[in-house]
Amino acid sequence: MNFIGYRSDALGAAVELVNEVSASGAEEPEADGESPDRMRTVLVANGYLAGGAPASVEPALRAWARRLRTVFDVSDVEEAAVAVNALLADVRVEPHLSNHDGQGFHLHYSPPEADVVDRLRASTAFALAMLVSEYGIDRHGRCAAEGCMKVFADTSRNAARRYCSPTCANRSAVAAHRARARAAGSRSR
Repeated sequence: MNFIGYRSDALGAAVELVNEVSASGAEEPEADGESPDRMRTVLVANGYLAGGAPASVEPALRAWARRLRTVFDVSDVEEAAVAVNALLADVRVEPHLSNHDGQGFHLHYSPPEADVVDRLRASTAFALAMLVSEYGIDRHGRCAAEGCMKVFADTSRNAARRYCSPTCANRSAVAAHRARARAAGSRSR
């Protein structure tokens, strides 16, 4: 589901950036042995033309990911609106049509001269704004798996997602099944 008509998956990028920072826990990727270009890799995987961006953008991308997390950590729609509005207040939005790099015309939210960080900031803030304005907090949040710090955005038709991945969903289902089996076993004694 493309929320904002942009050629990249801004909502997917927002989720993956937050999860990348959440998974590492380190301020700088080298501190925990991770590749120093992990954030740019996430952007490329989500359709951003970020492959040629310099390594110097990584700290800004990590900082923005930490800011994006505030939208996923809320407990009601009013808090979500405050978090999204804070993001939007910090980005320069100047919508225009662009046909760069052999792509057909498509909408950009940042000014034509914006670098990859500013383009990402504008498109992810706008994608989260659209998500919250359309669905409130019912389609995004923190993973329901115990101990998991990752986030999700549900773009399915049934809006039933509660986990960041099938792995967490399966792990939680198995844990719940085992807990029920233990409880049933203790009752039958």
